[in-house]
Amino acid sequence: MHFASIQKQLFCAVLGWALFLIPGPGLAEDYETSVDPAVVNFRNAVDSVFEQSCHKGLRVGAKFYSLDRQQVIYARNSDSLFTPASNMKMFTSAMALKKVGPDYRFHTRLYTNGRIQGTVLKGDLYLKGFGDPSLVTEQMWILVNELKNLPLTRIEGNIIADNSYFDRQGKLKTWTSYKGPEAYLAPMGALSFNFNTVTVYVEPGKRPGDKPRVVVDPDIEYFRVRNKAVTTVNKRSRRKLIVNRLERKHHDEIVIKGRLPKNVARKKFYLNITDPQRYTALAFERFLNQAGVRVAGNVKRGRVPEGATLVLDHESPPLGRILRGLNKFSNNFIAEQILKTLAAQFMGEPGTTENGVLLLQEYMQELGFSPDQYRMVDGSGLSKTNLITPDQVIALLEDAHSDLSIFPEFISALGVMGLDGSVEDRMDHNKEAQKIRVKTGTLNHVSALSGYFQSQDGERFAFSILLNDVQCSNGKAMKLEDEIMEIALKFQREENAEEEPQIQFGGGILKQD
Repeated sequence: MHFASIQKQLFCAVLGWALFLIPGPGLAEDYETSVDPAVVNFRNAVDSVFEQSCHKGLRVGAKFYSLDRQQVIYARNSDSLFTPASNMKMFTSAMALKKVGPDYRFHTRLYTNGRIQGTVLKGDLYLKGFGDPSLVTEQMWILVNELKNLPLTRIEGNIIADNSYFDRQGKLKTWTSYKGPEAYLAPMGALSFNFNTVTVYVEPGKRPGDKPRVVVDPDIEYFRVRNKAVTTVNKRSRRKLIVNRLERKHHDEIVIKGRLPKNVARKKFYLNITDPQRYTALAFERFLNQAGVRVAGNVKRGRVPEGATLVLDHESPPLGRILRGLNKFSNNFIAEQILKTLAAQFMGEPGTTENGVLLLQEYMQELGFSPDQYRMVDGSGLSKTNLITPDQVIALLEDAHSDLSIFPEFISALGVMGLDGSVEDRMDHNKEAQKIRVKTGTLNHVSALSGYFQSQDGERFAFSILLNDVQCSNGKAMKLEDEIMEIALKFQREENAEEEPQIQFGGGILKQD
């Protein structure tokens, strides 16, 4: 390829970023007095959707804002407070990126009060967590292999788990209505593993009447299984398969009940656990044994003593990558872990949700909002007592968009409509849907969709749709949001209505193509 051709491609790439990041030259137009036919038509079309779809008792807050022209093209109750559900995660993400940057790493550290002689640790091994939300199976193997390769073959003392970096509150008081075993309700913990969840696989037995085969991952001492289910011939059995998790002393019990037809495929269930500290320590011990490192003692709880020697410092993947799991799949656990970790780092140990909320308030102050203009009580949006406005969501999105030090990681963590995460199956019939990057939000009677999109003529927008008091199904509420986004993608200004914006580079004028 010729050098000139390469230069042209690089220049086009830089120009594309510039057009996305640099606002157009026009001043913000007054919303009420807009006479742009395209804007008027867009407002009418969106209002029509709100009035015809799922509208009974529905409270709507919405705002669409042109990042290129700094112009509001649609606003409805945009200064009113709404429960945002998981749209809260965007505030947590932006605050974290601003505070510590996209390359920030979480830590899990190993200490000892003894010494290593040859390949034997003579003393206890302390496993201390510092809030890492990404300590999953793969990362645990890396940690264990790092220890094994010291080299180490035997630990003559105990494994002592230290979770003192956080307070002891695993779940918030505002979550009291959520008490089930579902994975999205996993508790917080400074020392945590696999999002504090367990995977249970259930497949039919060989013959009708047999118990189904059950596999628990991770298969560790922390779990006990009570299998009361039965394999059947009839697929129309009224007793469906139920997999539950019950809290017991020193362990969790997995209970399987009901009937499983013989010819169905293997089923997978995700459940939360109740004791992150013990769960993580027992998983660590099991991984050590599988790696050939024998532990002579027991698993205990405790704190790293003064004067202990640091053996290993395991670092997580970068924050920018962790945020993809947070926002694309709306992982409540990751959001709360980030909030408490930063609280411990900036406000002092132990990390608490309350101090994490103070960090969110600092960020809101930077956006121009005082605490009496909103309410934030957690980092994930699981609490219905969180209250924000569409105006505040747009301020957040515009702030992230204007900061190149965080924007690439921020937008890449959002779901790509019709392609991945929680919006993989939404608008997947529309090839233009991938021009929409979003964060969803769903609670009982609450649905939200906010993010960025590019319209038909290339204009970039931030938008927020917050729906409260939803009386129809979540599916219908999402369909309403999708209908509006179909309209948004087709937005196109009248030809020659305005001069195309110009961008100046080093004394020359370039016209936007």
